[in-house]
Amino acid sequence: MNPNFVIFTFINLISIVLSIYFFFRIFEVNFNNIIVSRSYSFIEPFLRPFRMILPVIYRIDLSCLALIFFFKALGFYIFLSGSEIDFNLNEALAWTAISVLLMFSQILRYGLFISIIGSWAFPASTNQFLSLCNSITNVLLKPFQKFTIFGGMDFSPIIVFFLLIQIDRILYNAKFSLGLTSLI
Repeated sequence: MNPNFVIFTFINLISIVLSIYFFFRIFEVNFNNIIVSRSYSFIEPFLRPFRMILPVIYRIDLSCLALIFFFKALGFYIFLSGSEIDFNLNEALAWTAISVLLMFSQILRYGLFISIIGSWAFPASTNQFLSLCNSITNVLLKPFQKFTIFGGMDFSPIIVFFLLIQIDRILYNAKFSLGLTSLI
Protein backbone atom coordinates (compact mmCIF):
# COMPACT_ATOMS: atom_id res chain seq x y z
CA MET A 1 0.00 0.00 0.00
CA ASN A 2 1.25 3.42 -0.92
CA PRO A 3 2.04 5.45 2.24
CA ASN A 4 1.20 8.69 0.42
CA PHE A 5 -2.31 7.38 -0.20
CA VAL A 6 -2.76 6.53 3.49
CA ILE A 7 -1.62 10.00 4.53
CA PHE A 8 -3.83 11.57 1.83
CA THR A 9 -6.84 9.62 3.14
CA PHE A 10 -6.13 10.62 6.76
CA ILE A 11 -5.79 14.28 5.79
CA ASN A 12 -9.08 14.11 3.86
CA LEU A 13 -10.73 12.63 6.93
CA ILE A 14 -9.50 15.58 9.00
CA SER A 15 -10.88 18.03 6.43
CA ILE A 16 -14.26 16.22 6.43
CA VAL A 17 -14.48 16.48 10.23
CA LEU A 18 -13.57 20.18 10.07
CA SER A 19 -16.15 20.71 7.32
CA ILE A 20 -18.89 19.14 9.41
CA TYR A 21 -17.89 21.38 12.30
CA PHE A 22 -17.97 24.33 9.88
CA PHE A 23 -21.58 23.45 9.04
CA PHE A 24 -22.42 23.24 12.74
CA ARG A 25 -21.30 26.84 13.08
CA ILE A 26 -22.96 28.11 9.89
CA PHE A 27 -26.34 26.48 10.49
CA GLU A 28 -26.26 27.21 14.24
CA VAL A 29 -26.96 23.64 15.23
CA ASN A 30 -28.28 23.15 18.76
CA PHE A 31 -25.34 23.09 21.16
CA ASN A 32 -27.24 20.76 23.51
CA ASN A 33 -26.81 17.98 20.95
CA ILE A 34 -24.12 15.65 22.34
CA ILE A 35 -22.41 15.31 18.95
CA VAL A 36 -22.10 19.07 18.56
CA SER A 37 -20.90 19.67 22.10
CA ARG A 38 -18.28 16.89 21.86
CA SER A 39 -17.02 18.11 18.49
CA TYR A 40 -16.86 21.65 19.88
CA SER A 41 -14.80 20.49 22.86
CA PHE A 42 -12.34 18.61 20.62
CA ILE A 43 -11.98 21.01 17.68
CA GLU A 44 -12.28 24.40 19.35
CA PRO A 45 -8.87 24.27 21.12
CA PHE A 46 -7.17 23.80 17.74
CA LEU A 47 -9.06 26.71 16.19
CA ARG A 48 -8.75 29.17 19.05
CA PRO A 49 -5.20 30.38 18.18
CA PHE A 50 -6.23 31.03 14.58
CA ARG A 51 -9.27 33.07 15.64
CA MET A 52 -7.02 35.98 16.57
CA ILE A 53 -6.24 36.37 12.87
CA LEU A 54 -9.35 34.84 11.26
CA PRO A 55 -12.47 35.46 13.36
CA VAL A 56 -16.03 34.24 12.99
CA ILE A 57 -17.93 36.68 10.74
CA TYR A 58 -21.69 36.29 10.25
CA ARG A 59 -21.55 32.66 11.48
CA ILE A 60 -18.77 31.88 8.98
CA ASP A 61 -15.80 30.47 10.87
CA LEU A 62 -12.91 31.77 8.79
CA SER A 63 -10.27 29.95 10.84
CA CYS A 64 -12.00 26.61 10.30
CA LEU A 65 -12.41 27.35 6.59
CA ALA A 66 -8.72 28.23 6.31
CA LEU A 67 -7.75 24.96 8.00
CA ILE A 68 -10.01 23.02 5.65
CA PHE A 69 -8.30 24.64 2.66
CA PHE A 70 -4.88 24.04 4.22
CA PHE A 71 -5.51 20.34 4.80
CA LYS A 72 -6.97 19.86 1.31
CA ALA A 73 -3.95 21.59 -0.25
CA LEU A 74 -1.60 19.53 1.93
CA GLY A 75 -3.36 16.35 0.84
CA PHE A 76 -3.04 17.41 -2.78
CA TYR A 77 0.68 18.06 -2.34
CA ILE A 78 1.31 14.75 -0.54
CA PHE A 79 -0.66 12.75 -3.10
CA LEU A 80 1.19 14.28 -6.03
CA SER A 81 4.61 14.25 -4.40
CA GLY A 82 4.90 10.53 -5.07
CA SER A 83 3.85 10.81 -8.71
CA GLU A 84 5.44 12.35 -11.76
CA ILE A 85 2.61 14.79 -12.42
CA ASP A 86 3.80 18.37 -12.59
CA PHE A 87 1.60 21.04 -11.05
CA ASN A 88 1.88 24.70 -10.35
CA LEU A 89 0.47 26.87 -7.60
CA ASN A 90 -2.56 28.01 -9.64
CA GLU A 91 -3.57 24.42 -10.35
CA ALA A 92 -3.10 23.47 -6.71
CA LEU A 93 -5.30 26.36 -5.53
CA ALA A 94 -7.97 25.61 -8.13
CA TRP A 95 -7.95 21.92 -7.22
CA THR A 96 -8.22 22.79 -3.53
CA ALA A 97 -11.13 25.21 -4.01
CA ILE A 98 -13.08 22.81 -6.23
CA SER A 99 -12.34 19.91 -3.89
CA VAL A 100 -13.60 21.81 -0.85
CA LEU A 101 -16.80 22.88 -2.62
CA LEU A 102 -17.45 19.31 -3.80
CA MET A 103 -16.87 18.02 -0.28
CA PHE A 104 -19.34 20.58 1.11
CA SER A 105 -21.92 19.52 -1.47
CA GLN A 106 -21.47 15.84 -0.68
CA ILE A 107 -21.78 16.39 3.06
CA LEU A 108 -25.01 18.33 2.54
CA ARG A 109 -26.33 15.66 0.16
CA TYR A 110 -25.57 12.82 2.59
CA GLY A 111 -27.09 14.78 5.47
CA LEU A 112 -30.22 15.39 3.41
CA PHE A 113 -30.44 11.72 2.46
CA ILE A 114 -30.07 10.61 6.09
CA SER A 115 -32.67 13.16 7.15
CA ILE A 116 -35.17 11.92 4.56
CA ILE A 117 -34.67 8.24 5.40
CA GLY A 118 -34.82 9.04 9.11
CA SER A 119 -38.09 10.94 8.73
CA TRP A 120 -39.64 7.98 6.90
CA ALA A 121 -38.27 5.17 9.07
CA PHE A 122 -38.30 6.89 12.47
CA PRO A 123 -40.71 9.85 12.29
CA ALA A 124 -40.81 10.60 16.03
CA SER A 125 -37.20 9.74 16.82
CA THR A 126 -35.17 11.69 19.34
CA ASN A 127 -31.89 10.28 18.04
CA GLN A 128 -29.11 12.86 18.35
CA PHE A 129 -27.64 12.07 14.94
CA LEU A 130 -31.00 12.35 13.14
CA SER A 131 -31.83 15.61 14.88
CA LEU A 132 -28.39 16.91 13.86
CA CYS A 133 -29.00 16.00 10.20
CA ASN A 134 -32.48 17.53 10.38
CA SER A 135 -31.22 20.79 11.83
CA ILE A 136 -28.60 21.13 9.08
CA THR A 137 -30.90 20.22 6.21
CA ASN A 138 -33.97 22.13 7.42
CA VAL A 139 -32.11 25.36 6.70
CA LEU A 140 -31.69 24.24 3.08
CA LEU A 141 -35.27 23.00 2.72
CA LYS A 142 -37.08 25.91 4.35
CA PRO A 143 -36.96 28.35 1.38
CA PHE A 144 -38.50 25.75 -0.93
CA GLN A 145 -41.15 24.37 1.42
CA LYS A 146 -43.48 27.31 0.79
CA PHE A 147 -43.93 26.18 -2.80
CA THR A 148 -43.41 22.43 -2.71
CA ILE A 149 -45.80 21.01 -0.11
CA PHE A 150 -48.78 19.43 -1.87
CA GLY A 151 -51.30 17.26 -0.05
CA GLY A 152 -49.02 16.61 2.90
CA MET A 153 -46.07 15.59 0.68
CA ASP A 154 -42.95 17.72 0.82
CA PHE A 155 -41.08 17.85 -2.49
CA SER A 156 -38.43 20.34 -1.35
CA PRO A 157 -35.75 17.62 -0.83
CA ILE A 158 -36.02 16.75 -4.52
CA ILE A 159 -35.35 20.36 -5.47
CA VAL A 160 -32.41 20.63 -3.06
CA PHE A 161 -30.95 17.34 -4.35
CA PHE A 162 -31.33 18.62 -7.90
CA LEU A 163 -29.60 21.90 -7.04
CA LEU A 164 -26.72 20.13 -5.26
CA ILE A 165 -26.25 17.79 -8.23
CA GLN A 166 -26.21 20.78 -10.58
CA ILE A 167 -23.60 22.48 -8.40
CA ASP A 168 -21.51 19.30 -8.57
CA ARG A 169 -21.90 19.21 -12.34
CA ILE A 170 -20.72 22.83 -12.62
CA LEU A 171 -17.72 22.09 -10.40
CA TYR A 172 -16.78 18.97 -12.39
CA ASN A 173 -17.06 20.97 -15.62
CA ALA A 174 -14.81 23.65 -14.13
CA LYS A 175 -12.33 20.97 -13.10
CA PHE A 176 -12.37 19.49 -16.60
CA SER A 177 -12.02 22.86 -18.33
CA LEU A 178 -9.06 23.76 -16.08
CA GLY A 179 -7.40 20.45 -16.93
CA LEU A 180 -7.02 19.40 -13.30
CA THR A 181 -6.12 15.87 -12.31
CA SER A 182 -8.96 13.65 -11.18
CA LEU A 183 -8.22 13.35 -7.48
CA ILE A 184 -11.68 14.60 -6.53
